[in-house]
Amino acid sequence: MPRLPLAAALALGAVTATGSILLPTNWHISPPLGPVATTGTMPQGVALSPDGKELAVVEAGVARPALRIFSVPSLQTLEDIPLDDAFGKPVWRDATTMVVAGGQSGRVLAVDLRTQKVRAEPSGSFIDAVTITPNAVVAVDDIQAAVDVAHRGPNSKFEKLAHVGAHPADALALPDGTIAVANKGESTISILRSGSSEAFPVDLHPAALALSPDGTKLYVACADADAIDVVDTKSDRVVQRINVGLPQGVGASPNALAVAHDGTLYVTLGAENAVAEIRNGKVVARVPTGWYPTGVAVDERNVYVSDGKGESAHANPQFDPFRAHSSGFVARLLVGSVRTIQRSAFGTESTASVLANIPTPMPTPPQTIVHPNGPIRHVIYIIRENRTYDQILGDLAGANGDPQLVEFGEKNTPNNHAIAKRFGIFDNTYADAQVSADGHNWSTAAFANDYLERLWPPDYGGRRKLYDFEDGAVASTPRNGYLWDDADRHHVSVRDYGEFVSYAKGRTGLVTTSMPGLKGRIDPHYPPFDLRVSDAVRLKEWKREFDAFAQNGGLPALEIIRLPNDHTSGTKPGAWTPQAYVAENDLAFGEIVAAVSHSRYWKSTAIFAIEDDAQNGPDHVSDQRTTFYLASPYASRGVHHAHYTTAAVLRTIELLLGLPPMSIYDAVASPLYDAFSLRPENASAYDALPESIDLNARNSKTAYGARRSSRMDWTHADRVDDRVLNDILAHVTGKHPK
Repeated sequence: MPRLPLAAALALGAVTATGSILLPTNWHISPPLGPVATTGTMPQGVALSPDGKELAVVEAGVARPALRIFSVPSLQTLEDIPLDDAFGKPVWRDATTMVVAGGQSGRVLAVDLRTQKVRAEPSGSFIDAVTITPNAVVAVDDIQAAVDVAHRGPNSKFEKLAHVGAHPADALALPDGTIAVANKGESTISILRSGSSEAFPVDLHPAALALSPDGTKLYVACADADAIDVVDTKSDRVVQRINVGLPQGVGASPNALAVAHDGTLYVTLGAENAVAEIRNGKVVARVPTGWYPTGVAVDERNVYVSDGKGESAHANPQFDPFRAHSSGFVARLLVGSVRTIQRSAFGTESTASVLANIPTPMPTPPQTIVHPNGPIRHVIYIIRENRTYDQILGDLAGANGDPQLVEFGEKNTPNNHAIAKRFGIFDNTYADAQVSADGHNWSTAAFANDYLERLWPPDYGGRRKLYDFEDGAVASTPRNGYLWDDADRHHVSVRDYGEFVSYAKGRTGLVTTSMPGLKGRIDPHYPPFDLRVSDAVRLKEWKREFDAFAQNGGLPALEIIRLPNDHTSGTKPGAWTPQAYVAENDLAFGEIVAAVSHSRYWKSTAIFAIEDDAQNGPDHVSDQRTTFYLASPYASRGVHHAHYTTAAVLRTIELLLGLPPMSIYDAVASPLYDAFSLRPENASAYDALPESIDLNARNSKTAYGARRSSRMDWTHADRVDDRVLNDILAHVTGKHPK
């Protein structure tokens, strides 16, 4: 079946009539108002040179880091200096020397722009930020939440200066010689004086610091509070709180600051794709940026903004993992950008453009069953791992798929196909996330905060050892928590199977959770992400509890099930083959639908299933387009072309259970009203289809990529080189490009 024409308005990255670009999130970004330049992956911060003629940008994403120098305001590239590692915001020591935090290398980098030579000086473990005093370079070190600040003393060696808070995000030298450090993990500011450190609280997750021109005010961008805290530098006390969020919901993610000579403050709003202008303690205007701004600098006429995710999303139909611009790995396609914006552009019209880029939710239809206390009183929410739409369902007739890109088609996934055909095909649904690190947060919180957005790219680039994105780490927890917290606050019962859990130490086979809201709500016998465990085992354990609910009553209103084995273990010798992994995952999904449909709860249940991300496969529309399934007696059959997202799925679940949105993303997402009929069209039971793939097939030592697979870390989702994994899957499924 040929793909549908792009005129069907299903393509991502297309320019609209207003010139804006549609993102997978269903938000738009506006065309640049001035010069724009492409960077490498995830530019983390920017800084203007002392003479104001050059802009330095640190690129620190999945690809090799670099320090790039642009002329301003034209943004012509002057220098592109590769670095072994880097992180954070660069600092100009003088007109020809830059100082850059060295990330996992544990070094502070001094870069000579004349010779492009880099001198690396050891100073700690993971260097997050650097700043400069008249007499020293100061480096902030994050060692799994044990953080120290070091400085280069008279002997030119870095020496420990003081202990500060967990997960620092920025450091700033104050005029009196003291050092301020923003501690994102503890929501405090540490002030270092004479080798001692004192901390005071600020709002949630401080991400950036800036100083007023007269030095009397320290501005603190508190990323998960949607606020700028104003600190009096004499008393070290918060004296004002400036709200920068929008009324639609929380989630602006203020994450970088710059102060003009006249005192005007500029703050990037990462999650709202905008930069705000603040005067006299109030936001007076906003201007649209590219996708996820991360850094800002200002001179007399212009504001310069780095965009972590650049100017658009990308399709990946070529799917050649070893070609720089056609890799199946979303994080390598996701290059950043830098924009020049005239300060005079800030005004009523630019603010209207920002607001126009935010989705407008579909109005509630006069008649719909998507509401609390309706016929659907139970939701089963299944989260799977990493597949694109074309990779699984590209062979479905009548939908926008490309059969040439199918890797695990109907023969390998009969239940996926049968459920889609019977209950509804969704060919325009997108994961809000790029990878699993942010994927499981988007899937359960409708948001990924600035800590996550900044740190998963170097982590996936192999330059960060700590993976603290699915374990309840305070720094990565958004303001309103997760779906189970939302449910608990509103007295909705929850049971969790495998999501945000890990094996309990010293208790064989049992799992535990570090998430406060999941305490007492997990099945301790349901395995976590562990590719050594078959999804058949997970199915058996879930069904043990479900059968008891079916017999005795008491099914929780919300069940969350992690069903991860479509991730595969590549061709690791002795592990199941990719086809076997996907087939057992398909069968487990089919059996869950079958069990519910044959039970007393079928008439009151909706089953939602979506991948946490879509990073491990090709797709001709978008590298974030993924599979989504709805199974319910009230599911509306046929092909649904509406643009849905992870956040839209969550918003629908919230409406059915009577829960408020958790972030601005689910607040503005259009619920799946059209996916439900007013009367039960699918009341009959579903019977799972048998698999024709050998579920016990194992990889041999001579399988393509076996040696590379054996060297990968399969203990966490995505702790592998996705280019290599995608290459292996393309070969073993016969879909590698010729």
